[in-house]
Amino acid sequence: MGVTATAQPATATVPAQRLAVPDVTPRPQPGLRGVAIVVSAVLSILVDQTASSIVSTGLPYLQSVTAASPDEASWFITAFNAAYYAFVLLSPWMMARVGRKRLLIAALLGFSTTSLLLAITSDYHLFLVLRFVQGAFIGCVFVPAALLFFTSLPLRALKYAPPAFVLVSLSGSTLGTVIGGYVADAYGGSAVFIPGALATLATAAVIGLAVNAPDRPQPDLRFDAPGVALSIISFGALQFLANEGERRNWFDDPTIVLGALVFAVALPCFVAYELFVTREPHVDFRMFAAHRNLAVGAAINSAIGAVGYSVTIFVGYLQASVGATPTDAGALVLVRVVTYAVGVPTAFFLITARRFDIRAVVVIGVLGTALGLGAFARTMTTTADFSAFVGISLFFGLFFGMMNQPMGALVIGSMPLPLLAAGVSIYKLSSPIGSMLATGGMQAVLDHRAATFRSAIAGNLSLGHAAIDRYVQMHHGNAGGLAALAAQQAQTLAYAWVMLLLAFIVLAVVPIVFLAKVQKPAAPPANV
Repeated sequence: MGVTATAQPATATVPAQRLAVPDVTPRPQPGLRGVAIVVSAVLSILVDQTASSIVSTGLPYLQSVTAASPDEASWFITAFNAAYYAFVLLSPWMMARVGRKRLLIAALLGFSTTSLLLAITSDYHLFLVLRFVQGAFIGCVFVPAALLFFTSLPLRALKYAPPAFVLVSLSGSTLGTVIGGYVADAYGGSAVFIPGALATLATAAVIGLAVNAPDRPQPDLRFDAPGVALSIISFGALQFLANEGERRNWFDDPTIVLGALVFAVALPCFVAYELFVTREPHVDFRMFAAHRNLAVGAAINSAIGAVGYSVTIFVGYLQASVGATPTDAGALVLVRVVTYAVGVPTAFFLITARRFDIRAVVVIGVLGTALGLGAFARTMTTTADFSAFVGISLFFGLFFGMMNQPMGALVIGSMPLPLLAAGVSIYKLSSPIGSMLATGGMQAVLDHRAATFRSAIAGNLSLGHAAIDRYVQMHHGNAGGLAALAAQQAQTLAYAWVMLLLAFIVLAVVPIVFLAKVQKPAAPPANV
């Protein structure tokens, strides 16, 4: 199947639209060439998954390198993500316009180049521009890399592609936290850009040599400039609110009010423009109505993205209450990857062996994930030992992997081939949207709960309390140390409270998953 354009019938309110349909014809590649292509696709996905978390971990170092204030440094994340999310949505159109191989190589080389420039840049304004360009390049990587992965595997290996893909995607964001913490600690903030630059440079070379499938670009497609601009503004405003809302005390700050107004106007305009105005949209929002599983999967993946914020809560707790370094905290988070490698294949076996349908496996994963989050909350104290979380992390990883594995089959497996690229881009974007919402919302809850717990604890800090009196006498009347101890206890209780709240949020997936359309498992054969 070459690259074609499809037209939808016109109605009184909806114009006929010409949609870009990239070529995603399966072309299995046997032998060494196939291995090289699959490995390069996996590396591309890993770079995509780690790019944001690596830099987020090293953000305090980058703030020092560029002499940026906290307000200015937050724009390093906002600029990158605004471009990244917008270009994830644009990447199916880009695939149709220039071809998958050309897009991948250009995006990987562009990301490598901007990463190297960022590693040697200390000027704040240039750094900010390069971060935006870097986000745009890496946003064009995930969708073509994922489709290259699925369409290049030999038929006999194709059924194992979904669990492998989920395992790589899940591990990537966790690895990013570890890599970013280690590199920043060992070599300084600017060095966080080097691993991604080298990996994308090597990957581009392999793709250039190994992929020989012909590109069939459609050069007459018109660029949807207004739609892309509205997309960038919408995601930029949402990311700004997520980053800065709580830190600036939300609507007490006029810049937050302005950001909320921009988002409230830009997002509806973006959706309406793509649906009703342009004849050549780069995003087909009508897919949600035509394919129920895409809407269900996107909603569930948003919840999964929100639960992913538990990593930020956990790392913050380890550093604030246990005294862990970023590298140590990242290593403990990495423990869960071990059981991702168990939970993902387990879910795959239960589904392919027709033991359960997809919805039942998701529910099992959800319940285990909620229990794991509850166990984290129960164990978070100011005196907890670092090793107390190893078993909980392994348990959490097992069920979080089980919850994630069926989602690809639920969404991607139900999409018709011509719409596969567009479906992958929308599904991919749903998780970071959930993460952004959780970043703003959970940070607000965390700060408010910490303040509430501080007030409650302060009410009991009197010399009439025997333990308090002994503490003051032992520390020669040092009230400052007692206040610091109370603040640490309040913050720890707040971390645990938010972790428990995330457990209840993930339980909301249970009723949503039963809205999906799935084939019922076949009955086992009767014994004869």
